[in-house]
Amino acid sequence: MAYIITGGCGFLGSNLAKHLLLKGHQVTLFDNLSRKGSRENL
Repeated sequence: MAYIITGGCGFLGSNLAKHLLLKGHQVTLFDNLSRKGSRENL
């Protein structure tokens, strides 16, 4: 299954994306990267 996650570089979005990827799903993230530390979560 394919998922689109908005706010994908935040705490919830990045952890959800990791979980879905480990389960074999396709994940697309959207984020404006305005929060400090967002780029490290890519």
